[in-house]
Amino acid sequence: MTVELQALFWTAVVLFFSVGFQGMLTPLNQGFGWGLGARDETRDFSVLQGRMRRVIANHIEGIMIFVPLIVVAHLAGVSTGMTQTGAVLFVLSRIAYTVVYALGLPYVRTVIWTVGTVGLIMIAVDVLGSAV
Repeated sequence: MTVELQALFWTAVVLFFSVGFQGMLTPLNQGFGWGLGARDETRDFSVLQGRMRRVIANHIEGIMIFVPLIVVAHLAGVSTGMTQTGAVLFVLSRIAYTVVYALGLPYVRTVIWTVGTVGLIMIAVDVLGSAV
């Protein structure tokens, strides 16, 4: 398995654990009856739950770019030092982003997000370069 596909796998793992953590917070913060029930009435979420919802939304947005880039690179047989580094940067940035956002560190979060975006650009540049 290429480094890029491994990064894709670990990106899915990060999302899985983020969703699981957020799901665990619901019955703990809103009560087990409501959290494990139909949730017909609304309840306010804790600050951490709100952060995790935003982390997950941001992660899904990033995946919507990352997955096609990795699939195209894989199908085109493109696996270079640059695509590998870009993929690793992306997955590591997603892990760090999740932790830093959950802790509420605003400026560091933006730097980490930028590193992940640079990783995406690295992959795209090499995939596009191989098509020319």
